[in-house]
Amino acid sequence: MNAKRPNVLMIINDQHHAGCFGYAGHPDVKTPVLDRLAAEGTRFHDTFCQNGVCVPSRVSYLTGQYCHTHGVYGNDLDSIPQELLSLPRFLQFYDYQTAMIGKKHMPNWKGHGFQYERLCYHADAPVRNLHYYNYLKKHNLHHLYDDLGDVEKFCLTDLPKVPVEHSLEVWTADESIKYLEDECNPEKPFFMQLSFERPHPPLTVPEGCPFVYDPTSLTLPPNQEELALNTDSFFFDRNVELKWCTSVHGEEMLREGLAAYYSLISLIDQQIGRVLDKLDDMGISDNTIVVFCADHGDFAGEYGKMAKGWCYDCIHRIPYIWRYPGVIRPNINHEGLAETVDMFPTLCDFLNIPTPKTVQGLNLVPALTSGAPTGHDAIFYEFVAVKTVRTKDYKLSYGFQGGEEQGELFDLNTDPHEYDNRFNDPELAPVRDRLLRRLMDWLIQTEQPAHFSMANEPLPPSRWLSNHNSGIY
Repeated sequence: MNAKRPNVLMIINDQHHAGCFGYAGHPDVKTPVLDRLAAEGTRFHDTFCQNGVCVPSRVSYLTGQYCHTHGVYGNDLDSIPQELLSLPRFLQFYDYQTAMIGKKHMPNWKGHGFQYERLCYHADAPVRNLHYYNYLKKHNLHHLYDDLGDVEKFCLTDLPKVPVEHSLEVWTADESIKYLEDECNPEKPFFMQLSFERPHPPLTVPEGCPFVYDPTSLTLPPNQEELALNTDSFFFDRNVELKWCTSVHGEEMLREGLAAYYSLISLIDQQIGRVLDKLDDMGISDNTIVVFCADHGDFAGEYGKMAKGWCYDCIHRIPYIWRYPGVIRPNINHEGLAETVDMFPTLCDFLNIPTPKTVQGLNLVPALTSGAPTGHDAIFYEFVAVKTVRTKDYKLSYGFQGGEEQGELFDLNTDPHEYDNRFNDPELAPVRDRLLRRLMDWLIQTEQPAHFSMANEPLPPSRWLSNHNSGIY
């Protein structure tokens, strides 16, 4: 496969805590494949997703846009505007073939740009139309399909489980390898998104999984003090997930949930290794950019909880590894701030194609190739009625609840686990006011009015108008 431009393999896990890797120093989780990938490439320690919910985060990755620009904030079935320009659709203009394997979770978006799909997640199609469900049916295992587990208890289950050789993780790797072997034109470059549905719940470990963790021997995170997340002004109410904590089910159940979470991580790690080995076998590893990431994180035992919430680092900080042999520096842990909207422009630079004007992220190629700063002095994420700005030293979240101003300000140097809200502390008033201004500047600079004529007034250089044929591509 001698493509003029490099191939791109984007590997994305769902709800994977950024610290749950061997290379990140986790005391229990074993991830030898991803540890090796990190050693062969550059990893960013402080990369943040634009939203801690699946669909808006995935849309931000593939559009390079913030949520208030693309307009997607939740997992609603018809929330994605059809006119958005996606990375895979854009790459087709440059003769790329595109494939999605696993969990797409961008419902009803007809312009996603993936030409080839093998899907497993119920939001992407009716269950009986899913490729993985039909695979199980072929092997008379469809009665074991588990989409929820016991939602009251960390999505664990006592029901019979799918054998590991037919598991979702193995199937996802198998389908990726099949695409590379049988469906991919060797004369053209490819962009493939390899999307593992887990370690997102259900935390159902396949029967015979070779990776088993003893719940009683796990090292719990140091920040075990629970937060009153159900009354927090910025807590995104995940309904039953409010019960996934030690105060409801006890430490023993939390440990069982973590053990299952870690087992799935190690199983996924193994399956990623199979796909990377296939790149080696085909002789295309040196001409393939590999990006490993997650759509968002998980509490993973922090604050005595599992699942996700708002606005904590463990939910929005994601793993981010880039490998491109001979181009990206190996075995580098970059300490600069980065955002998931940065993937689109970074790939455009590596592929030697123009970046569309609609993309709002920054190009990380200088950081990846020479260790230069990322260009971010702050990162941002958001939900409806709350916006967050985070620097290396402070994090401010600001919004309204019941029409009243609400705010959180944390000094990350003295309070890295975000327990002490100092929004109204006079000592940090200058910091608060500076970050509020920074937040306002960001919103103004990135605003893209959908219904606004160029004839009204000159627009700043950062503006593009999606409802005008103005050469935005």
